[in-house]
Amino acid sequence: MSCPLKDPPSQCGGYCLGVLMPVLNHLNIPHNLANSSKANEVLLRQYTMEGQLTALKDKQLSTEVALDAQGRKLDINEQNLTDRLNGLESILSALKETVIELKTKIKYLRFEQIGSKYYYIEKVSEKNWSDASKTCRNMGGHLADIKDEAHLNAIKANLQRDTHYWLGINDLKAKGEFLSMSTGKSAPFLKWGSGGPSQLDTFNCVFLYNGEMHDYPCKYNFQFICQTEE
Repeated sequence: MSCPLKDPPSQCGGYCLGVLMPVLNHLNIPHNLANSSKANEVLLRQYTMEGQLTALKDKQLSTEVALDAQGRKLDINEQNLTDRLNGLESILSALKETVIELKTKIKYLRFEQIGSKYYYIEKVSEKNWSDASKTCRNMGGHLADIKDEAHLNAIKANLQRDTHYWLGINDLKAKGEFLSMSTGKSAPFLKWGSGGPSQLDTFNCVFLYNGEMHDYPCKYNFQFICQTEE
């Protein structure tokens, strides 16, 4: 059934719109579908990117954790190496001390401890004072000088009676000024026999006889007592 238009110009707008709207709506469906598809594609890409970003963050976190663990492991290894190095240095230091002690013992193998010091008492060979001094030096020591009464008594107990033993004491530099050969200073202890030191100029070297000291010409051959440097 047709609807005649009495005034087409004024009536056509609403009428035509009413007639065309279904058509327009029908024609607009593909356009809306296209827009919806693009929106879904954008959302999918967004979700995908967010997922990838989350995965990257997780991977970064895992990497940081691994690096941190590796760093701690390296620190531990470094500390272990430091501890081992310190341990080896301690062992080396101890070995050096042991070697020094062994060298000292070998060097002074012929010396024996008497009291708090080490002495070598020559009981067979006799030498003049100078040669006796050289022999002691070759052994790593020097002719003995007695420190005090206690050391004298300790040495005396190891000596043969009625035997002369050169000591490292003399007044070669100045008559009556008895010096220790090892230090160049005044002898730390003197115990003269009866008559005291001789006033004769040729009596310059001191020997020990039955626990008493006497001076005598250095050229005579006597047994002797050496003492270590330490």
